[in-house]
Amino acid sequence: MKSLMLFCRLLAAGLLLSLFSPLTNAATLPVVKPVIDCSALAQQNFSAQTGAAVTILSARNENSEKGTYCKVSARIAPDIGVQVALPTEHWTQRFLQVGCGGLCGTINLSLSNTGGCVPAMNGEFVVAATDMGHSGSMMDASWAEDPQKRIDFAWRANHLTALLSKALISALYHQPQKYAYFMGCSDGGREALMEAQRFPEDFNGISAGAPAAFFSFQNSFFHGWSVVANERKDGSAILLADRLPFIHQTALAHCPTLSGVNDGILQNPYACHFSPSWFRICKPGDTDHSACLTREELGVVSRYYEGANAGHGHQFVPGGFPIGSELRWPVPATRDGTSPAESMVLPALQSVLLPPGKNTIRSMRDFPLNQADFDKVARYAPLYNAANTNLAPFRAQGGKLIMWHGLADDSVSPAFSLAYYQGVVRTLGRKDTDTFLKLFLLPGVAHCGRGEGYDQVDLLTPLMAWTEDGKAPQALITGKLLKAEAEMPAGPPPSSASAAQTAFHGVQRPGKPYASAMPALKATRPVYPYPDIAVYKGEGDKNQASSWKPVKSEAFAAFHVNAPAADFIGPDNQKDYKVVGDQLQVISH
Repeated sequence: MKSLMLFCRLLAAGLLLSLFSPLTNAATLPVVKPVIDCSALAQQNFSAQTGAAVTILSARNENSEKGTYCKVSARIAPDIGVQVALPTEHWTQRFLQVGCGGLCGTINLSLSNTGGCVPAMNGEFVVAATDMGHSGSMMDASWAEDPQKRIDFAWRANHLTALLSKALISALYHQPQKYAYFMGCSDGGREALMEAQRFPEDFNGISAGAPAAFFSFQNSFFHGWSVVANERKDGSAILLADRLPFIHQTALAHCPTLSGVNDGILQNPYACHFSPSWFRICKPGDTDHSACLTREELGVVSRYYEGANAGHGHQFVPGGFPIGSELRWPVPATRDGTSPAESMVLPALQSVLLPPGKNTIRSMRDFPLNQADFDKVARYAPLYNAANTNLAPFRAQGGKLIMWHGLADDSVSPAFSLAYYQGVVRTLGRKDTDTFLKLFLLPGVAHCGRGEGYDQVDLLTPLMAWTEDGKAPQALITGKLLKAEAEMPAGPPPSSASAAQTAFHGVQRPGKPYASAMPALKATRPVYPYPDIAVYKGEGDKNQASSWKPVKSEAFAAFHVNAPAADFIGPDNQKDYKVVGDQLQVISH
């Protein structure tokens, strides 16, 4: 047995020591080369193996800086676009499928959170991706007026892509992959959990980041709340973007980091409870509001931290914006501006979440966030949501699952990941859960990256080591960039759909089926599995991961979710659907 982790090495800032040093051993698999020409795949019929009609649109060799790939483009009926890149020179018997973000609509073979893992950087994986059954921007929802496309988006596209990819592997190399992996963040995180829940045989190892798995309520009540909680009766905005830095600094001043280092990064924001007393109320006639909030503004802050609710502990979502996320709250820059969140919630309500057909919802005034409307979007929760806590079939298959979430995520609340993990423990027990599932909460990290925290992390290496050699990750080593990438400024961007897409999902880069090297880092820090947090040992370089230790955070135990949100996180709460006419109908088993 040779060390897989030897593949992983620090590439940072003159301190290139053993950041991603060996933690375990795993088999080094031999290279397998194709036994037929790439173009021959276009002559084969893969419909039987896929379970649906497959059309191979093209199959040809393409050169890259990591060698030649057999690039296959295909269509799975009725309209699922798929691309698969199969290495012709150094395939080491591993398959990786990557998820997408937002509402998908494009095919992107990019590998995220894999920098530092040499097999991925060398292009040794077969890599596959799908558009989830429709074409368009990540914010476009018009496709969902076709009920079949809803099923394809919910779960069918990724499952069939996995089946087709495995059939292509067997045809090209005359042998199956030895290990199959899935990695995704945001909706890709939902897709990752959906695979573990609905199709436990598809993948051996799964990484689910910031999963938008509470989809029906995430894209209605969570994002909708950030709009209505900040509106006056005349529709004008109360809290504006220029107030966010003050709110952020005030919150940090009242919340201990718990790490032993006063760096403004909260190890557990759920250990700190918001109080209106944090803020001085501006007095009538004050011209300088730089150190105070109006009562209206304070009301918005309170509602944002609470999350969508009907009072008296009645929660529509597991939680609101976490303390520490304030700089990215989706508020407009001017009183008559539009919240970027509207670009998320309105298309979803118009086309995706309610019964098929165009719904005339022009603003949140047409969809009050009350129990009646919650019940409406809950109708399709068994289709879209990936909140089934019964992962026993995935565990029985030997699957390994790493969940991760930024604790300063303003787009998908980390409260869901907390609630889901706790739900799995209730369903399977902590001992059994610990054998196949680890939750990592990244302090100060925003949605799928960025933020003030340490957001550079290689997730594929520990997932491979756990899957292939049974060595569970004891920590993720995260890094802070030496030279920060261009970050969205404090406060949200202009309220166009494209700007909102960038705010919530980042800049989308062209896809390539191999990983980039880990960028130069100025500091590293461990993140330990829930419920442990990282605490400085009191000696050594604070910028080195080796100077930190795990300490259990007892405050996590106090986190809980009330009904009705809690009613939708539990075992065996998904259903299968078919199209009848222009509607969806539950399939009886």
